[in-house]
Amino acid sequence: MLPSERHAIILNEVSRQPAVSIRTLTVLMGVSRETVRKDIETLAHQNKLQQVRGGATGILTQEPSIEDRSQTNAAGKARIAEFVVRQIPDGASIMIDCGSTTLAVAKRLAETRNGLIIYTNDLKIAETIAPATRELTLFGGRVVVSEMATHGMETIENLTRYRAEYGLIGVGGLSERALFTDFTREGANLRHQMMLHTELPFVLADRSKFGVIGQVVMKPLPLAATIVVDEALPQQIANATDLAPHRVCIAN
Repeated sequence: MLPSERHAIILNEVSRQPAVSIRTLTVLMGVSRETVRKDIETLAHQNKLQQVRGGATGILTQEPSIEDRSQTNAAGKARIAEFVVRQIPDGASIMIDCGSTTLAVAKRLAETRNGLIIYTNDLKIAETIAPATRELTLFGGRVVVSEMATHGMETIENLTRYRAEYGLIGVGGLSERALFTDFTREGANLRHQMMLHTELPFVLADRSKFGVIGQVVMKPLPLAATIVVDEALPQQIANATDLAPHRVCIAN
């Protein structure tokens, strides 16, 4: 059995249940414990599951650091950025969520657009995109230092005073079992409000988010939302009923 086939089986198992043991996987795939352990380590480094003692779980309680996420699947995030930027003209108003994929889009916007009106809760994104703006608003609130972004009720209240043409929204994970998830209620609520306050929200999910389940389930996406991915969704996720009304675009 090829490594890619084993990885697909492992990810399928952790998407169907809270946790799966190494013993169960060795029986299921007919391989050694060492092979399964190495497969789990590989998938954990790719942020596709969480390695735990004796097995793996797809439910994550904490997101990797912004530095680690920026280096994970950088090519896929760059493709998403290129696709999204082609949809946004000079002078557009944009609400931008914090995160590594939205940062990739912000960098590309700064290189190719001008006269933008930007609303964001991310200090790094604000600094990155500033040269391309004619108006820049940073949502106030408590700064989460690990993300260098504002979060909390004050941030959400500040956000709801504004409306933008485009929204760039990240997610913590995208799975068959839970669809879109995040790691905190604050983050999930903030992202939902951003989608509600933009005319055309783009929900950005590169392949490193496939099969990942955060501990907070996000509210259903607005019908106007477009989901942008860097490669085709796994069939189990693509078949999810709640995705049916939404446009899914593969950046290439």
